[in-house]
Amino acid sequence: MTYSFKQELRFEPKGAVRYLEVEMPADQVNDRIKLHRMLGVTRPPEKITQEAFEGNDRHLRRLARLRPGEQADGDDLYEYIHALRNTDIQGPLFAYLLPFCLQAWREDLRGIDGYGGVIEYFYPVLADRHVFDLHLTPKQSVVVSEFMRQTILEEIDDQRGLAFQGSRTKPYRWFRALTTYGVLLPDVERLWTAWWSLDTVGRAIATVQYISCLMYSENENPVFAPWTPDRGGGPPCLWEFEGHLYAHRWLEPNVNFLKGILTMQRVSDVLVQAVERLAGQPEYEAAAAVQQDFPLCTETLEPRCAELPQLLETIHQSRFSWSV
Repeated sequence: MTYSFKQELRFEPKGAVRYLEVEMPADQVNDRIKLHRMLGVTRPPEKITQEAFEGNDRHLRRLARLRPGEQADGDDLYEYIHALRNTDIQGPLFAYLLPFCLQAWREDLRGIDGYGGVIEYFYPVLADRHVFDLHLTPKQSVVVSEFMRQTILEEIDDQRGLAFQGSRTKPYRWFRALTTYGVLLPDVERLWTAWWSLDTVGRAIATVQYISCLMYSENENPVFAPWTPDRGGGPPCLWEFEGHLYAHRWLEPNVNFLKGILTMQRVSDVLVQAVERLAGQPEYEAAAAVQQDFPLCTETLEPRCAELPQLLETIHQSRFSWSV
C-alpha cells in the first residue's frame, strides 16, 4: 500500500501549535481530498461565526484548521455535531466540515474504530432536509448522496459468508445502513438497483442474507443463528434505523419504490440470479439451500413483502415485530 503523510495538529501549552507528520494510506488521503473538491469547498471560511453549543469554541478552531486529506478528531466532531443540532449553522463552515463528518460516518460503517458515539448524533443532521436545502447547493447534495451510496455498496461488496452467530458480525452494519439511507435521502431506488444488479459476489451474498430475513421465522433462519443473551444476534431487523432517529420514517419516494419491487416474483427471480452468481463460491451450497426452501416459505414471505413498506413508513414510537 502507498502511504502519504498528513500533518496532524497538536496544541501545546500557552496556545502554541505544532504539526506532527503521521503516516496515512495514500488512497484514504486521496478520497478525502476528492470529496472536498467535488463539493467545491477546498478552504474554510475566513471568519468563523458558528456558535459553539456549550460556549467553548476551541473545537471549532481546530476543525477549521484542518486541511482536505486530514482526519478530524472524534471529540471535536462530537462537539460540532451538537452545535449543528442546537445552534444556528454557519453555512460555509458546514460545507467545509461536512466531508470530515462523512468520512467519519464511512469509517464507522466500514468497521473502523474511532468514532463511537459520534455518528449516532450525526444521523439526525443528515435527516434534516432543511439543513441540506438551506446550506448546500443541489449539486452538493447529489455529491453527498453519491458518496453515501457508494460507501454502502462498498460494504455490501465485501460481504462473505452465509452463517453467522452474534450481533457483532459484519452483515448487521450494511443492513442498518441500507435501512437508514431510506430515511435520509429520497433515492434509495438507485442504491437498491445497484445492489440487486448482482455485479459482485458480495452483492449476491447480501441479497441472500436479506431475503432470508423475509423468508424464515426468527429462530429458523439458517443464515443468522437465533439471538442469545450473551452474544445477541438473530436475523437483522429490516426496519431498524441507526442513530437517534426515533421520530423518523422512510421518505415517501422510497416507500413507493419498495412497494413496487418487493413482490413475490421479483424476490424469487433475484434469489435465483443470486444463487447462480455464487456458483463456484464457498457460499453456493448455503445459498442453494435457501433457494430450495423458497416454495416452503411463501406463507411467510408474501405477507412480509407487503408489510415491510408499511413498517418503514411508520414513525417508530415502539418496537415493531412481524405479524407472521
